[in-house]
Amino acid sequence: MAEKTSGKNFLIGAVVGGVLGAITALVLAPKPGKELREDISQQVDKISGKTVELAGIVGDKTTELAKVVGAQSVELAGKAREVATVIADAVTEVVADEVRAWKESHASLPETATAAEEAEAVAVEESEPALPAAEPTEEK
Repeated sequence: MAEKTSGKNFLIGAVVGGVLGAITALVLAPKPGKELREDISQQVDKISGKTVELAGIVGDKTTELAKVVGAQSVELAGKAREVATVIADAVTEVVADEVRAWKESHASLPETATAAEEAEAVAVEESEPALPAAEPTEEK
């Protein structure tokens, strides 16, 4: 019995769908050729006008964006140069300090050697009186 009801419902749905489709086709049927061409021409004109307007807006916005990007690029390049200069100056200063310290440490080496030699001489001189003098021996 369920099959008879579903078949009946299908048939009713098909008839109602067909009637609605026919009414829709009659209501939405195209206008006569001359009117249809005029409507299409008007729509094309509207769309063309909007396209030209949008193209102008896009062009203006693109120009503005290009100016902003250009200005920011110049600003960022300037900042990068400043940072590079600061870093280069700092590195140069550190290297110069290290070179000076190295030169100073190596420059004092001869002075240190001379001072060591003098200290050795003084130590030898001070220790000589403490040692007994050796008496000469006669050879037989």
